[in-house]
Amino acid sequence: MIDGPTHMAVSETVRLPPGVHCAVGDGGEVFLVARPRSESLGRLTAEQLATLRRLATACTVDDLLDDGFTMPLLQQLRSGGWLTTTVWGNDNQPLYTVWPRRRRNSAGQDPVPDRVALSRFAVLRRDGADMLVESAAATCDVRIHDSRVLAFVGGSLTSMSRTDAPGQLSAEVGRRLVVDLWRAGFLTHQPDAETDELRLAQWSTHELLFHHQSSKIDGTGGTYWAKGRFAPLPGRHRPFDGPAVPLPKPDLARLRADDSTLTTVIEDRRSVREGDEDNPLTLDQLGEFLFRCARVRGVGEYGGQEISDRPYPAGGGLHELEIYPVVRSVAGLHAGLYHYDAHAHRLVRGSAQPAPLRALLKWAGLPQVLFVVSARFGRLMWKYEGTGYALMLKHVGVLYQNMYLVATAMALAPCAIAVGGAEFFAEATGLDPMTESSVGAFTLGSRRPQRSTGADREGKS
Repeated sequence: MIDGPTHMAVSETVRLPPGVHCAVGDGGEVFLVARPRSESLGRLTAEQLATLRRLATACTVDDLLDDGFTMPLLQQLRSGGWLTTTVWGNDNQPLYTVWPRRRRNSAGQDPVPDRVALSRFAVLRRDGADMLVESAAATCDVRIHDSRVLAFVGGSLTSMSRTDAPGQLSAEVGRRLVVDLWRAGFLTHQPDAETDELRLAQWSTHELLFHHQSSKIDGTGGTYWAKGRFAPLPGRHRPFDGPAVPLPKPDLARLRADDSTLTTVIEDRRSVREGDEDNPLTLDQLGEFLFRCARVRGVGEYGGQEISDRPYPAGGGLHELEIYPVVRSVAGLHAGLYHYDAHAHRLVRGSAQPAPLRALLKWAGLPQVLFVVSARFGRLMWKYEGTGYALMLKHVGVLYQNMYLVATAMALAPCAIAVGGAEFFAEATGLDPMTESSVGAFTLGSRRPQRSTGADREGKS
């Protein structure tokens, strides 16, 4: 039978994952603690407690049982996600390691069905010298040390019998691997099972993995992982080589006195997709809009990085977002691609490939101005580990809201675009998309008189 007891005739070693601590309460109750969770193991004998502490390094199951550990306690550690297990081959070489990330779910305790297939949420990638199988829907990661195991996992892309195993991998190890993959949540009894329920069908593989990875607490966040290894990127973007266009600045004192109230602009905010072509935006309006939305109000240094203060918040004050106005129709300004220099409140014209630039404007609906929002990823990711991209997307949303509210206060026509046209932008500018890429887009135009708006021109988004 494939669903035998936990202690099988396959050679294996187990240990507590790094970062797990053992604590004893006043009443002798033993706890395992690993941020952000803990679990009580109850009262243990002195021998069991000593053996538990031995699990800080790898040992065999036979050694544990010989030293007074009990099978129920071992099962509790496994199901609770407290044991890392390495399965070994006959040549005394490691085959794979099951690395727990959380408690097993109840489905993983069920017997393995007759036929199983790899979950559509499973992702295989290289990690150091090993291959890593991970899934946001699974309770463990599987680190593959041997190519024969990799062949077995590849074979499970299609439905396979629970007794199948490649010729190079012993049937015993193959059966054990199927059990481990099933219990961890990497296998499904039928492929349709992951699309029959909304809770699963709503997720694409990359979105679920991204959500899971960017929501982690331990080992992520502002770790400054690149400090001492790479120089931080400067706070100010290297300017284009083209001519600079100084932008007008609004009278902030007048705006404080006469501008619409916050409640008014929030309640009146709408997505307006078409502008007034007879009366396009002016350079004064464009200058006021950018000044109120995104100018640099002050600079400083923190944690070895240049930071800045702007009208919208950003994690760590790093402000990795850049704004590139693609101008089609602005009174007083030549059409073309510009970069907004937020430090000097000016536009600097860049040379761009005309075909992708036209494609960008057409893709956006031919607005009077298309703001391509890019990110200099290194500004943020130099400090933030594992959560930098998620944080950057939050910043895009914050900037969008700022643009909407300012445009509403100015009686202009704003509209955010869900995707950023990254391929067109990279082709137009020649920028390395691994270093800087489009992550958002926002259109702006003059607003038609209210009587001309309609459901086909003005949205409720």
